[in-house]
Amino acid sequence: MNKLDLNHAHSFPELLVNNEALTGLLCHEEPDTQELLRLVSERDELVMTHLASLEDSQKKAFIEAELACNRLIKERIQPLLASTEATLTSFVRSKKAIKKYKR
Repeated sequence: MNKLDLNHAHSFPELLVNNEALTGLLCHEEPDTQELLRLVSERDELVMTHLASLEDSQKKAFIEAELACNRLIKERIQPLLASTEATLTSFVRSKKAIKKYKR
């Protein structure tokens, strides 16, 4: 898995810290999902708060840079979601089969 870089020219110090933590977590094969949710939620709050403080002339560049980062995050998280869904589906099918054989 290649290195994920969520930093851009408009990243501010708090976002840099969050990006580093999120990047580190997403480089694990099986990241802690609770920590992932916490970091993504924190990142959203940081971005929204910062966005509200920007002048209109700065907003477009920041939004475009963040959209690119969000795509990268989504690309990393999507396979995790698919894997979790497959595992859950298998579990449900197994549970149904066990019930069927118990009868």
